[in-house]
Amino acid sequence: MNRLQGREMAAIACFDSFGKTAMAMLSVCRKEGAGTTLYLLEIQGRRLSRRQLLEIQRIDGRVTIIHQEWQQLRAIRPTLLGLDALILGLDGQRTRELQLLLRADAPDGHWPLTVSAYPGILFRHQIEGMMDRSGADLLCLNSPVDLDLYQQACRALGLPSDNAVVTGLPILWDLHPRRRTSVERPTIVFFEQPSVPGNPLQRHYLCNRLNDLAQRWPDHTVIFKPRTSGVERTLHRRHGEMASRIEKLMRKSPNLQINYKPSLALLRHCGCAITVSSTAAMESMAMGISTRIVGDLGVNETLGNHYFMGSNSVRDFAAIIEDPFTPIHDETWLDRHGRCPHGSDQFVMALADRIAQGRSRPETSGTPGPAGWGAESWQRYALRHGGRRMLTSAGNRSRLKTTQRGKNAVRYLRDLVLGLRWVEDFVRGR
Repeated sequence: MNRLQGREMAAIACFDSFGKTAMAMLSVCRKEGAGTTLYLLEIQGRRLSRRQLLEIQRIDGRVTIIHQEWQQLRAIRPTLLGLDALILGLDGQRTRELQLLLRADAPDGHWPLTVSAYPGILFRHQIEGMMDRSGADLLCLNSPVDLDLYQQACRALGLPSDNAVVTGLPILWDLHPRRRTSVERPTIVFFEQPSVPGNPLQRHYLCNRLNDLAQRWPDHTVIFKPRTSGVERTLHRRHGEMASRIEKLMRKSPNLQINYKPSLALLRHCGCAITVSSTAAMESMAMGISTRIVGDLGVNETLGNHYFMGSNSVRDFAAIIEDPFTPIHDETWLDRHGRCPHGSDQFVMALADRIAQGRSRPETSGTPGPAGWGAESWQRYALRHGGRRMLTSAGNRSRLKTTQRGKNAVRYLRDLVLGLRWVEDFVRGR
């Protein structure tokens, strides 16, 4: 049944995780008969590597991909306005920016139906991110827990929340428990994250514990999966690389290795997946693989592992080393935090219904942005005194930042010259 036959769909995405999520959603739309295009709008300093592009393309090679710079967004706006639906695979600020542009180009409300989704688990700035996306005609949430939080926020503001639907994590839609084949020597994989943990000493500690794990299980390959490869480090920000430390430890433990293959490829032969708080843990659990969330550094929002508190998978390395291969995660928790057995079908059904009905949430005439961004009086005040950047950043950026640059430069020069205490005392005549 082609529920989207003849419809034209597109997605705009920045960053690899958003690109994968947008491609997964477009792939489902294409199979339902829609014409599909993915616009990968890259951001200066955060360019996608060849490996990341290939991983996105592998999800569905029949979806058209167009590469452009984010600065070229204005040039494709006429094309976007002719679509039936537009998927926003963007962070909160750029989601706001695009919605403002669509409203500016089509003030009568005749812009495409907009869809927004999250590429991974929500563990920081949850309500802020939801409100950034609250103007979407269809807001795809990962779990009933997220839906409840969104509904609470909308009730507090007196807003409808009927644009939200639980579809689960799109990256889990096609994942099923792996067959219990007799893998003679399953691997153990640690999935690195770009900025977690943030402290160099913590990262050093984790590397040492991985080495201890490798020495305890010499017949099993212990794989360190870096977030980026050596070549990609020249294209992306570096957040404290652990791979160099692992390379040194590999001399002591021959079964400790570094592998840059895609996460799913590594999980197919994996007996235990370890991470601090990566979304790879959700993929591992969905495949029925033994999963461990590192608890040695504590459980908190900075690490993001607080999201997994109820999953029964948080363990310290001593327990991981003792028994890495027994699945211990709570299946009920997984169903309430990202796995949705019929998520793709719910997504298509909700999308087809909204396209057929037209925009069911009438926009307030002349309002700069959706009500979830704040009162109309505030939005107009923000635009008048802080410009579009003030409104798209939810007030986190303003002209005040620009006016402080001169003062910051003076402070930098002062600190450079007066950095030594005795020099400062001498100059001040103390």
